[in-house]
Formats: sequence, structure tokens, C-alpha cells
Amino acid sequence: MVPTPICFSSDPDGLRYTQDMRWALHDLIIEGTTNDATLANRWRQSFSPLPRSDAPPDLRCHIDLVENVPNPPRDEPIYVQQDLLSYYRWNDGIYIHFPEIGQLILDLDKGMTKGAVVPSCLDTFGLLEDIVASGLSPHLRRRGFFMIHAFAAAKDGHFALLVGDIGAGKTTAGIALLDNSWQLMSNDSPIVASSGRVLSYPGFLAAYPDTLAMFTSTKDLVTGTEDKKRKKEFAAEALWPDAWCREAGAGVILFPQIQDIGQHTLEPLSKAEALGRLLPHTIDSWDGPMQSTHLAVLGELVESSPSYLLRVGRDLKTLPDLINTTLEPVG
Repeated sequence: MVPTPICFSSDPDGLRYTQDMRWALHDLIIEGTTNDATLANRWRQSFSPLPRSDAPPDLRCHIDLVENVPNPPRDEPIYVQQDLLSYYRWNDGIYIHFPEIGQLILDLDKGMTKGAVVPSCLDTFGLLEDIVASGLSPHLRRRGFFMIHAFAAAKDGHFALLVGDIGAGKTTAGIALLDNSWQLMSNDSPIVASSGRVLSYPGFLAAYPDTLAMFTSTKDLVTGTEDKKRKKEFAAEALWPDAWCREAGAGVILFPQIQDIGQHTLEPLSKAEALGRLLPHTIDSWDGPMQSTHLAVLGELVESSPSYLLRVGRDLKTLPDLINTTLEPVG
């Protein structure tokens, strides 16, 4: 298969679902386009915390809905993550192939992403959002914005960055903070910028019904008829007034681990340990040209904020008070 050149359709019908799909993400204007109304609506909903913009776009992302996943290039991939995705080099750009979901083509020079996904992408929480983030992240890095897989909340201008693998307790700990007057910065993809700053990135929240039932603000989302093994998604702004925080300075970096213990515990980590734990959640090994800058920004982050291993116990209502104590030295 010969890679398809990046080409944005000039067909009005092909781009008809484009109204109100231009947003201001910090210092950048992002334009989204698609050929499908359902996909457009989902995209608008997840990006709704961002202000709309009429300014010319800095980054353009076009994602179509198609019946079948496009074939990947015949070349050997430059990076493979299990059976989830593969990266391929294309001239000065990148192919990202998701075997079960779709494919993206990134023109890194022009700030353009063109892609296609299959309908099942809209049936599973977070898949479309992950595709969009994957299509934007390499472009953002080249403009000084580095995504990290984490939950981020803020209080009084300081952030709490919760970093870990799936099931570590990031969202559970994060909702505990939101239920205690913290603001949301991102459920899954906050942005690390220069000088140790953390910036917001939009998206839905999601948690299992048993988790939602534990908190005052979210317990009414649970009707009792849900599948307990399936996360329930919701918009933060639907529950909390002034739910979002755009930017926060020096705070705390936490690596949660849910454990069957009575009291939560904090174990301080050295800056080297913290940096080592951060790397798998933010560095793309295929993107060599950006790694030195990326590492420098992460270095500023761990220099500006203390880091802890957080063992999350059973009493989630006491967790915010413990995390609040980590902000006292920087408050």
C-alpha cells in the first residue's frame, strides 16, 4: 500500500459538520472537521469546556467515520505498542495505525492531521477522545505543550497531578478532590508546559458506579441499573460550578496505588525517582527530535513540585485533607 497523501477535502458536503468546531486551547487555535454528525457532536461535547474561536487555526484535525479500518503502510513500523497501535514514518510526517479503530496521518510541518475511525469508536468511552489526543499531541509538543497521561486538579492556583497506569486510582482520587472544592484540569491528558506549569485539556469524566456512589456530588448519577463493570461518563461542569481551572503553578505530583488499608499514606520520592516514574506516561519514544526538550520540561516540573507515592486506603473522604497537606510548603 502506498501511503495516502494528506489532503483536506474542499467538498462542502465532506466538511459540512464544521460549525462551532474551532476552539482556543491556551495559545493555539484548533479546528476540527469531520464527515459525520454523530462524531461531530461527540467531539463538540468533549471540547465544550474550551472557548470557541473565529481566529485562523494553528492546528487542523479532520477525522472521518468509515466502515473499515484503513490498511497500514507496508513499511516496518518505527514503534509498536502491543496490539493497540503502531507508528510509521511518512516523509516528514507520521502514520498512527490503530488495528481495531482507525488510522491517523500527521503532517508535522503543516500542523495537520487527517484520519478515519470506524463506528465502534463512538460506542466505547474515551476512544474518540484518545484518537483526537493522539492526533494533536505531536503537534502540541512542537509548540511547547507536552501531554501527560494523568488526572489533574487544582486548588488556590496549585495543581495535584495524579499519575499512574489504568486502575491505579487516578480518577477515584481525583473525584475525591473535586468533591471537596478542587477544580478539574484534565481527566486524562493535562498539559505540562515550561516553568513547571500544568495546563488544562478538555474531556469527560468517567468512573465505575460503585466509585460514584461514594461521593456526595456524584452519588445521584447512580440509578442502580448500571452495569457495575462499565464506567459511567459525565461532564464535570454539570455537577460543579466553576468546574474547570485553566492553569496552575507549583503543586504536588502523586503516584497513587489503591490498596486494602485503613489509612492513606504518603511516601516522599526523590526528584530522580519522580522523573523516572513520569517518563512512561508522557514520553513518546518514536519522537526523537522532541525528547531533549520534553525531558527539560519534565525536569522543571519535578524541580518545582514535591512528589509522593500515594497509597490510597478505604476511607476516600479523608483523602483530600491528606493531599492538602502536601500543598502547604508551596502555598
